[in-house]
This record gives sequence, C-alpha cells and structure tokens, in this order.
Amino acid sequence: MEWQQLEYFQVVAEEEHFTRAAQLLSIAQPTLSRSIAKLEEELGVPLFDRQGRHVKLNRYGQLFYRRATRILREMTDAKREIADMQNPEQGSVSLAFLKSLGLSSVPELLRQFRRRYPYVTFQLHQNSTNAMLDQLEAGEIDYGLASITEMRPGIEWQQLWSEDIYVYVPNDHILADRSSVRLDELAHESFVILKQGYGARTVFDEACRKAGIAPHIAFESDEAVSAIGFVKAGLGITMLPAISGIDMTLLVRLPVSEPACRRTIGLAWNSHHYLDPTARLFRQFVSDYYDRHPGH
Repeated sequence: MEWQQLEYFQVVAEEEHFTRAAQLLSIAQPTLSRSIAKLEEELGVPLFDRQGRHVKLNRYGQLFYRRATRILREMTDAKREIADMQNPEQGSVSLAFLKSLGLSSVPELLRQFRRRYPYVTFQLHQNSTNAMLDQLEAGEIDYGLASITEMRPGIEWQQLWSEDIYVYVPNDHILADRSSVRLDELAHESFVILKQGYGARTVFDEACRKAGIAPHIAFESDEAVSAIGFVKAGLGITMLPAISGIDMTLLVRLPVSEPACRRTIGLAWNSHHYLDPTARLFRQFVSDYYDRHPGH
C-alpha cells in the first residue's frame, strides 16, 4: 500500500465520481481506476458500490475512509511540524520552571525572547526541581529552569545566576527589627517550608545541618506564595528567595548572616533528547541574555 493510493482513495470517496476525482488529481481516469482496484485487491474487499457513473462507499469503504483520513491528516501535520522545526523562528519550546520564578524571572525572560522571535510558541510547566528532572529524563520537556544540587546521568545544566535565601517573619515577630539573623537563632521557631524536591528546600536542609539545628517544620507546601500567606497568618516563619510581585505587607525579609544560604538557578536539558533548531535557538538566547544581565 502506497501513500498515493490513500490520497487517491480519499478524493474518490469524497467526490463519489471517478472522472471528477481524476480531474482534481490531474491524472488520467484509467490510472485512477487501476490504483483503486489495486487497493481493493490488496485489502481483499471492495470499497465502493458502483451506481452507474457514480460510486459510493460501502461498509468496508466507510471504515477504511475513517482510518485513511486520520492517517493522511497525521502525515500532513507531521510534514508541517517538520517544516516548522526547520525554521527556528516559528517552532515551539517546552519549558518547565520553578513556581517562584513565575512572577518575574520567567515572564521577563520570555518577554525579551518574544520581542526578537514573536512567532515562537511555548508550552509552560511549573514544577519542583525533582519533577522537572523526571520530565527531562522522560523527554516530556525541552528545558527546565531549576536549582539542581544533584545531577542525574544525561542531564546537562548551565548555571545562570545565584540568589540569596532569606528568612521571612511576620512584622510583629521578635526578630522583625533585626538587619539580619543567624540560623541557629531560629532553632525553636516553627517553619512553613517547601516540600522535598525543591531547590530552596535543599538549601534550607543543608543550612540547618551546618547550623546544628533540627528545625520544627509545622507545614510543608508546594507553593512559595502559600508559605508566605501562612507566615502572614502567624503560623510560622519561612525561608525563600526574594520573590518579585508578592505583597510584603505584614512581612519582614531578613538576610541570613550565618551560614551562607544561596541557591543557583540554571537551565537543564537532556543530552540524549533531540532538541530541534527552535529549542537550540532558545538556549543560545538564554545564555546570551544572562551573560548580558547577570542575576535576574
């Protein structure tokens, strides 16, 4: 069975007339008739009922038409997608990123990218670092913008910027008027902290180990914004990076003087996963952008 046979069959089925179908296909009618006869012979059943000069799909033909139309549509889509992939400025990128980057860092990065390449589209995902690594390994995304502390085989990671992790306390907290705080001073506090799998949580756990404290974790959250809300409600304190766009009313953000609390954000990808020209264009843009704009 050949691709051309499916195209010929589809046109005959829709026109219900061999002569008109042949004219539309710009071929001789005997050529078209031979192609359909060969297809029916290969399938072992007739596909049309002949009604004088007209033809109509029988029950075998109706079933085959549904399948053939789907195949033709998929092939047309595949051709178009392959053509798009050859034009880096009209393709698509699948990008996952930490939720805390969704208020400013990622929107600004994509705004700058779209100014130069307005026809590139994005599929966006917000996840923890570990979930992004799983997606990269499965080939579900092109890139992950994350804080990675433990690399996995096949995963490449390009460092982009580093940022401090702060302590957030209510504005009526006993430490609220301080300019900074040592982590060991928080040994008896209740924490609202991100769940395992987030880069900021890894930094928090390691910093507590260095400070020699076993923190009391009252609440674990998937969302930095939710953690901030719990702090405002007086349910504990949290440790997060500076997050643009959040309401700091009723909050105080304190630098940690000891030990150092920082996370590094970078772009990760799977070296075993094919990256099309659009994805490679995006990675080069990201690299150049952060070379010109250190930090975020």
